[in-house]
Amino acid sequence: GDPELRRALLFPRAFFWLVSLLLASLIWFVSVRLSDREDARLQYGLLLFGAAVSVLLQEFFRFAYFKLLKKADEGLATISEDGRSPLSLRQMAYVSGLSFGIISGVFSVINILADSIGPGIVGIHGDSPYYFITS
Repeated sequence: GDPELRRALLFPRAFFWLVSLLLASLIWFVSVRLSDREDARLQYGLLLFGAAVSVLLQEFFRFAYFKLLKKADEGLATISEDGRSPLSLRQMAYVSGLSFGIISGVFSVINILADSIGPGIVGIHGDSPYYFITS
C-alpha cells in the first residue's frame, strides 16, 4: 500500500476519538453543574453515567469512522486502474488502531504532566499521593 495514503487515514480516527471524548466530557460537565454537588450518591451516579456515555459515544464515533472508511474504500476502488482499493482491510485496521494508540498515549501523558505542575489534586479524592510517580 501507499504510505502517504496510510498516513492520511491515521489522523481522522484520532480526531473522531477526541471529538467523542470532548462530547462525553461536556455532557458530564453540564450534568454535574446542574445537579446537587452535596449529594455524594448522586455525584457517584453521575460519574458512572459519564463513563457509560463516554463508552457509547466512542463506539458511535468508531462506527461512523468505519462507515467513512467504507465510503473512502469504495471511492478509491472506483478511481483505481484495476478496480480494487489500494489499501487492504488489514492495512486500514492497522492504521486506525495505530492512530487510536498514539492519541490515547498522548492524551494520557498530557494528563499526567498537567497533574505534575500546579496545586491540582492528583487522582480522585483520597487516592494515593504517589500517583504521579507511579504513572
